[in-house]
Amino acid sequence: MKKLSTILTTAVMMCLLPSPSHAGVGVAGRASTLGVGVEATQSLVPMLNVRGGINWFKHSINRTKSGIPYTIDLKLKSFSALIDFHPIPLVAFRLTGGIIFNSNGLEMISDQISEEIEVGGKTYSTGDIGNVTGNVDFKSTAPYFGLGWGNAANSRIGLAIDLGVALQGSPQVVLRSTGSLATDPSFQSSLDQERGELQDELDGYKYYPVVAVGLSFMITP
Repeated sequence: MKKLSTILTTAVMMCLLPSPSHAGVGVAGRASTLGVGVEATQSLVPMLNVRGGINWFKHSINRTKSGIPYTIDLKLKSFSALIDFHPIPLVAFRLTGGIIFNSNGLEMISDQISEEIEVGGKTYSTGDIGNVTGNVDFKSTAPYFGLGWGNAANSRIGLAIDLGVALQGSPQVVLRSTGSLATDPSFQSSLDQERGELQDELDGYKYYPVVAVGLSFMITP
């Protein structure tokens, strides 16, 4: 009985120790809702990989938020540290959990397309308030959970797909004015109301969907 226990313990330890056939390193290029990115995958033990990557993207758009027309600069930049679990041996399906170090955000400036602008339900002259500028930021660390397909550490070339969600929290919105009313208490009250409306409008993004597609390559077997 003791001998059988020793054999079973040894077998379990052998499964947990890295094996040369599973100790590969792979890289992947990908396009996703986090931007364009690259990542590296290292096999730890059979069925378990560690994955890290960087994503970035910039884009300018014109949108009206809470009644104010803005030019919005979308800036995506994030780093990921993930663990992939492949529950079925030799199958590329994976379950993923980890952390996304999040520097995603928006920079905004109002478009002065008219002589008057409504802020917080009140109308002001654009000459008095100048531009309304703002920043939208999220938590710097966002837990990530998802599933996907692909194993860059165990496939010469393959498809990499991820579907998941980053829990980046409610947006933190800051609004400012560049005009002569910037320090006026009444206008500041209107600006605070505008900030609250904008934050409510963006609150759905606290659960950020992550969809990624890419191509992976194993660089060391």
